[in-house]
Amino acid sequence: MRNISFIGLGAMGTPMALNLIKKKYNLFLYDINHKNYKFFSNTNSKICNNYNDLSKKSDIFISMLPDGKALTNLVLGKNGIINFIKKKSIFIDCSSIDYKTTIKVSNEFSKKGIKFFDAPVSGGVSGAKNASLTIMVGGSKNNYTHVKKILNALGKNIIYVGKSGSGQIVKACNNMMLGINMIGVSEAFTLANHYGINSKIFFDVTSKSTGSSWAMLNHLPIKGIIKTSAANNKYKPGYSASLILKDLSIARDMAKKVSLKALMGSKAFEIYTSFCKKNKSNLDYSAIIQSLFKSRK
Repeated sequence: MRNISFIGLGAMGTPMALNLIKKKYNLFLYDINHKNYKFFSNTNSKICNNYNDLSKKSDIFISMLPDGKALTNLVLGKNGIINFIKKKSIFIDCSSIDYKTTIKVSNEFSKKGIKFFDAPVSGGVSGAKNASLTIMVGGSKNNYTHVKKILNALGKNIIYVGKSGSGQIVKACNNMMLGINMIGVSEAFTLANHYGINSKIFFDVTSKSTGSSWAMLNHLPIKGIIKTSAANNKYKPGYSASLILKDLSIARDMAKKVSLKALMGSKAFEIYTSFCKKNKSNLDYSAIIQSLFKSRK
């Protein structure tokens, strides 16, 4: 079936939905912020005003929401969408949320005979726009082939990682590494700068040395060196500090549940918490460099 109901048209959801349209899927859209519909005015997609209308249009649902509370409200809230979706439908949640909520929603869908897949993504807004996302999929292997075919329109690396909830576990651990890496990159570049090392020269060395990382190569927190740096645009967020704080919080809670200290992850959580409390939460996560040291002029 080429019909897909897509819920959540924010910074990530909009380009993802547009890429599905490019691949000739028929999209039926729903978002609580009606202003987001303007991005689809020149497409053949259809706007749905309620869950009932949305559920009549397809057997495939994709959601991209800000947090677990939003997914819970969508699915299990008063007149939640679970009451309207047909049996044997497939629901794919691409949000980055906590494991506990994912399992709860998955179990409720299972009771209704609805297949649920948690499929959080990595790659940020640029990856969503370029359909180059990495997507980590948790759920039953039954129907996974069909799910992967759909997700191929959204990303380049679609990886089945295990049973329901596994996608969220992998995503949280991945983003914990990302936060730790960005803090390390920020500290190293600022320290080198204080000793008079030109940042471009330092990048040329470290990008080809053992200290290199994806965070540095793609999200270097210093302007004028790489094209994809948020620093080039006053740290306009591709992946905001508030979002990485959310993911670090999820990872921290996961670690606590199994009595793992996760010292670096916990420290990264503390650093980003302090940063966000200074009204910096809407900046890109790479702006963390601002709170670590004052750069040498």
